[in-house]
Amino acid sequence: MGIGNNIRKLRLRAGLTQEGLAARIGVTPSAVGNYERCVSFPKEEVLMALFGALDCTPNELLGGVEDEHMRKYRELDSLGRERVDRCTENELARCRQENNDEDTVLIAARDGGAPREITLKRRGEKTIFDVPTYRGGR
Repeated sequence: MGIGNNIRKLRLRAGLTQEGLAARIGVTPSAVGNYERCVSFPKEEVLMALFGALDCTPNELLGGVEDEHMRKYRELDSLGRERVDRCTENELARCRQENNDEDTVLIAARDGGAPREITLKRRGEKTIFDVPTYRGGR
């Protein structure tokens, strides 16, 4: 299945007309029709807009095989995705700690995004925190 068929399938899944999709991605309805019929191929900036407008991954749009876990993740609501993201970050930190000579602790503080990893480096009897520089401000 080519990108044209994928655009059409994803557009219909999103409940959009060609006109509605065109308005969301900043092209004409005839351009959407041309993409769907494989008369033309979307430029890079249009591709990026299509991912958001169609709520899809590059693999879905470009014809790759989507991993079963990613398919399930995409079906979650925002709370479910946030919980999976937190769990993934915690497990990633745990795996990094097991494969690292340093002690790594995942701090539950947030800086506008995911929890941040802070590394405790041991030097003799002292423990030194390797903390990223704070660039925000309130």
